[in-house]
Amino acid sequence: MSSSRILSKAKHMFQKHPLLMNMTCYGTIYISAEISQQTIKRITSADKTSIDWTSVGRFATIGIGGMAPVLYTWYKCLDYLLPAATGATVAAKVAADLFICSPTTINIFFVGMGALEGKEDVFAELKAKFWSTYKMSCCFWLPAQAINFALLPPYTRVAFVGVASFVWVNVLCFVKRREVRFLLR
Repeated sequence: MSSSRILSKAKHMFQKHPLLMNMTCYGTIYISAEISQQTIKRITSADKTSIDWTSVGRFATIGIGGMAPVLYTWYKCLDYLLPAATGATVAAKVAADLFICSPTTINIFFVGMGALEGKEDVFAELKAKFWSTYKMSCCFWLPAQAINFALLPPYTRVAFVGVASFVWVNVLCFVKRREVRFLLR
């Protein structure tokens, strides 16, 4: 099968089943980021344990069941409310994404992971890491979302975010593994 035929079929599937395809794409990339982080950790440290599939399962749950449907709905609403791709509209979409969607997804990530890990205080890690994570997200997502909103068709929004998220989730995995070095009140 030629690559143009594969791309044509993928485009058709994304247009016919956008939520399912975006969940599959985003979830796969989320899982891949966790596996890559664990692999990097194994290579760069004396810890040679095998892949922690329970952790991969938590990332799958958050990526597929949490983030992808939220992002799909968010971008659908955003494209409905701000349908054009002019400079001003792209700037408004990027600003809305940074001020509304980023804090929401950071909350989903840390609280969701805390709940899946069975932590007593599912908000502790969010309280400790929110601001540093949010600042990093603004630096990363501002240019990524400008490209997304200016150049890509709406039905590929979550898939593009999934690809960009491979890098971003590697950052989140790194941040998640960092110790909280101060007491929370």
